[in-house]
Amino acid sequence: LFDDFRSELGYTSILTPGTVAGLGEVHRRFCTKPLDALVRPAVRLAEDGSPVGCFAHDFLAREMMAGVPGGVQRVSATEECKRIHLREDGTLHPVGAMHKNPDMGRTLRRIGSEGASGFYRGELGAEVAADLSAHGSFVTAGDLASYRTRTGPPVMGSYRGFQISSNPPPGSGVTLIEMLHILEHFDLNQDGHGSAHHLDLVARAMAAAHADRNEYLADPDFSDVPVEWLVSKARAAEWAEKIKAGEVLCDAPEEPPTCTTHFSIADEAGNAVSCTHTLGTGSGVITPGLGFVYNNSMKLFDPYPGSSNSIEAGKARTTGMVPTMLFREGKPALVVGAPGGSVIISAVIQAIINIVDFEMSPVEAVTVPRIHCEGAALHAEARVQGSVCRELAAMGHRIDQSAVSFDPVMSRAHVVEIDEKGRWRGGADPRGGGGVALAR
Repeated sequence: LFDDFRSELGYTSILTPGTVAGLGEVHRRFCTKPLDALVRPAVRLAEDGSPVGCFAHDFLAREMMAGVPGGVQRVSATEECKRIHLREDGTLHPVGAMHKNPDMGRTLRRIGSEGASGFYRGELGAEVAADLSAHGSFVTAGDLASYRTRTGPPVMGSYRGFQISSNPPPGSGVTLIEMLHILEHFDLNQDGHGSAHHLDLVARAMAAAHADRNEYLADPDFSDVPVEWLVSKARAAEWAEKIKAGEVLCDAPEEPPTCTTHFSIADEAGNAVSCTHTLGTGSGVITPGLGFVYNNSMKLFDPYPGSSNSIEAGKARTTGMVPTMLFREGKPALVVGAPGGSVIISAVIQAIINIVDFEMSPVEAVTVPRIHCEGAALHAEARVQGSVCRELAAMGHRIDQSAVSFDPVMSRAHVVEIDEKGRWRGGADPRGGGGVALAR
């Protein structure tokens, strides 16, 4: 964290944008409809307007942790962002108000027509590069022109008979799978869901895996990330023995919150998608006439040199995103993910164990009270019983209980479940901003 917010706000906080290239690669490899047809609904929403949702409003309106700029300050970082995302009196658009962004619509039309390559190496890319260069960004025209997607196999694991597939480093799939492998050593249902026994074990598994995440997670093109060891049953067994001995596992620093989007999709042909997209918390920078906010993912790098996650040209920053699937006999059984920084991992793992261990429906799995632990404290929603919090404190946890019943800081998990008979059920987190849709 810097006093002048250089990694949080403005042009110096921007890393090379990758989402357009990533979705363009998916379109090239897997899609049957033309790109301009696929972006058309988004163009219509941008040009005609859509109601301000509670998720977006809450993110901009809520108080941030110490050292992190607030939402109004964020969208006031540039005059163009202020023009689009604030009312004339400088206040936020209220929930439900129609918000239009015709500049975004025009940019999406151009991407639909030119393809992803136009964003990086065409006229649109030239406009992006010129604006970034003129205002001191570290991203150059050469960075855009040379940007390529990185594809590879997912990280694999298993949990109580299901095969797990999640994203490789620098994403946090290894951390999620390590947590599940640790918890496989315990009967979580011994005293029921929400008991001190259940939450103590989950919190300690979270803390253990976060300790490894803090030490080892990095861009594998720049560091040797021991993926196989991190997701090994042997490493999980080591942590499980420490948990059985009652150890409180670490006192690690906690990451600031971020703002992210996730969708989980399954279709009748057997295809499934778990996709998480982030801007960090948004740089507050919009190139005049283009309508979209650039990321501020520089804040996810270590500003000090010498660590595996230090700033370096060409390196990808680490992320808490964990788009994940569970498979039953080779077929998708759960498609799950969430937005919300490092709390994403906590939301996703609890959605999984709520369904697998406690036999909840997807709606129940994303609705029941939630906790988060990176090691320094056990964070709990207001709905976690006070008596349980006192038991957890007696077990050695430092409890930080929110006053909010459905706390948006706890992330927002979204799940599609396909059962043994091929029936589908969906669950959208009531903490705000999501929904379930069935299309035939």
